Amino acid sequence: MKAQSPLLQVACNGLIFDWSYQFTSPETIAEFARKRLPADFDKQRDALLNGSYMNVSEGREVSHALSRSRNSVLRCTGAVSNNGDESKFARTVRRLRSGKWLGASGKPIKSVVNIGVGGSDLGPLMTSFALREFAQDIQQHQLSTHFVSSMDGGQLYAVLPICDPETTLFIIASKSFGTSDTFANVETVKVWVQEHFARLGGELANQWEAAWFEHHVIGVSANVQKMTDYGIPPAHQLVFEESVGGRFSMWSSIGLAIATTCGVQVFRHLLAGAAMMDEHFAEAPITENIPMLMALLGVYNREERGINNLAILPYDGRFRHLPSYLQQLDMESNGKQYTASGEPINTPTAPIVWGGFGPNGQHAFFQHLHQGHDKFAADFVCVLNRNAPNFSEGVVAALAEQQKLSVANCLAHRRLMAFGEQSDEAEKHYPGGHPTSLFALSELTPETFGAIIAAYEHKVFVQGVIWGLNSFDQPGVEQGKKVAVSTLRRIKGESDEHFDASTDKIISML
Repeated sequence: MKAQSPLLQVACNGLIFDWSYQFTSPETIAEFARKRLPADFDKQRDALLNGSYMNVSEGREVSHALSRSRNSVLRCTGAVSNNGDESKFARTVRRLRSGKWLGASGKPIKSVVNIGVGGSDLGPLMTSFALREFAQDIQQHQLSTHFVSSMDGGQLYAVLPICDPETTLFIIASKSFGTSDTFANVETVKVWVQEHFARLGGELANQWEAAWFEHHVIGVSANVQKMTDYGIPPAHQLVFEESVGGRFSMWSSIGLAIATTCGVQVFRHLLAGAAMMDEHFAEAPITENIPMLMALLGVYNREERGINNLAILPYDGRFRHLPSYLQQLDMESNGKQYTASGEPINTPTAPIVWGGFGPNGQHAFFQHLHQGHDKFAADFVCVLNRNAPNFSEGVVAALAEQQKLSVANCLAHRRLMAFGEQSDEAEKHYPGGHPTSLFALSELTPETFGAIIAAYEHKVFVQGVIWGLNSFDQPGVEQGKKVAVSTLRRIKGESDEHFDASTDKIISML
């Protein structure tokens, strides 16, 4: 495996984007950009970054990029509090993390459960997991964060036994504040709380629901009226704009669980890293612009090479949830066969996005990647160095060796996918020829994490512009919800609608 490729790297604020193994050149990509980017691309990009880009099918602007600048939840727009000039979001986080938020029985909140789905779950879950080790502002109060999204209650089944109703606060996160998955979980939680407060007796037993809303619930939504109608006090409502799409919302108040896990300062640095990538996206020339390169390489692989899938392969455990997050971001945004104006498209658009934690994948699906029949492209992520300040020198040294092992495996598998192995000494042949990119971080920080996620957001936007899509709606998802409603009515005996033989038979077995 002695094949060579030209060194093609772009550095930006602690990130290195390496596309040396994409088997193309800056000249080819520049020419491809001239062919595929619309004449008004710069105008569309500027509109996205200043919050004026239109989501035409839903009749509203797209403003998620402003969530890390002038619309930041960390900017104070109200009165000065006892904690200084802080936003409602920041005051809420500090109150929870300091142990000053008390439950209905007077005990400090110790557990936070984020109930959401899709964009109200994947971003906060991914980022909380990735950055929790950076939380430095916890005083003596320990606050744990859990995530619940599955409509079948499977996650509640695991979370409720390790939580105390008297010391648990629930974040109900839903842009519309009407998502059936989310409120199925909320209603089960209310039964759990009612039964516990009934055992306590007294006023809590009689006024359990009012006490729960007053002490144990925060609503995060774009729909103030629905939060109010549901019973959430205005003081416990955190609002974000309708113009912020769900899968782009982790930078908004939907990121509350990130901040409760990691602290206000970590959340601030996360936003700053994303804002730096916004600036890079706006100013860097095409062949030195990370999101532009990601987008153009992706379209090139899809259209010129016929590759229909992209594997996301992180080689650091803190990025474990990145593949699932990017799967929604990319496939829900650009998995469409109609243009923004409703015209059919007869060519491929977004790839299938999949993947998994690289070191685990080596012992599972990498066999297919190295010797299987199918073509694929891949994005690798590795972190070169890792600090471990809470451990002894011996453990720190051992962890550093493990990090080197992880990086070595990342680089080795990437080379094998690219160049293969056809030497006479090899008993088995490895064809190679798979285009890959690599994000290499000197070390993971909240800033570099925010920058990577923002880069992927912008990549998806650029590809949507190239294909003429509206990357900010999800009609397929909405239609699926409508079909599910009619199916549930039949299951509950509220209608006699018939579907097909298979569906009707399964329903009859309930």
